[in-house]
Amino acid sequence: MENWTENILDSHFHIWELERFKYPWPTPDMVIHRNHRVKDLLAAASETPVKQFVFVQCLNDSPDEAKWVMSLAKENPCIKGIVAGLDPSCPQFGERLKELKADVPLLVGIRHIMDLETHQEEFFMKDEVAVSMKALARQNLTYDLLLRPPLVKAATVLVSKSPECKFVVDHLAKPYIAKGIFDPWSEQMTELARYPNVYCKLSSMITEADLENWKTDDFRPYVEHMLKVFGPDRLMFGSDWPVCRLARSTDYGTVYNTLRQLLSHLPEDQLEKIFCSNARRFYNIP
Repeated sequence: MENWTENILDSHFHIWELERFKYPWPTPDMVIHRNHRVKDLLAAASETPVKQFVFVQCLNDSPDEAKWVMSLAKENPCIKGIVAGLDPSCPQFGERLKELKADVPLLVGIRHIMDLETHQEEFFMKDEVAVSMKALARQNLTYDLLLRPPLVKAATVLVSKSPECKFVVDHLAKPYIAKGIFDPWSEQMTELARYPNVYCKLSSMITEADLENWKTDDFRPYVEHMLKVFGPDRLMFGSDWPVCRLARSTDYGTVYNTLRQLLSHLPEDQLEKIFCSNARRFYNIP
């Protein structure tokens, strides 16, 4: 096998310029409350082999954010895809999606931040959202599911109604790693993983652990469960940079090396899938 580390694709990073848009998060008390630009990403990732990245939205229902990142991608070919913020509960979602795809050629998917919704479980039950998933499928686009454990069951209902759409669960659905809680998250993820159109990002585990005293072994049972229920064909690496910097002594290299260590028992062909080809296949990136 050729050196697959030359083809790694980070499926999940963010950038922001605080003066450009009104960001509800991060808040001023956070260490990451400063501008994070493409040059900062590349500097942080320089200690790893990772050179290609997928941007994931920071703002809900913001075509302007996606257009801004598209303008950056023209000067920074390291950006291979853009997951934009567009509200799938909007009745005009399909028309707005077509317009956004025309304006953002690197558009690969859509995400909606559920923490900013008041009625989160009900959101996934809306008929408009199910219709929007069909619109995504028609455009050969995907949907990132940003969940916390109480939302996994509701998301599973949406997935069950949308077999034509590809979904990826961000951050393992944010299990309560800091508290060492495994169930009912594990059973609910087992149920969600039964749908073959659902993938999962091995990302943001460090920020769900004890930010001051996390250990690699804290993540092992969660990663092993994802390997068991999703298998190596539906998992993908994501750095969640710069959010990962919330944890003590953590930056891009820490996240990458921690996951490599957790997956060190896997054969090379499975590592290539998780770090390279699964994300490319999911997001339709060459």
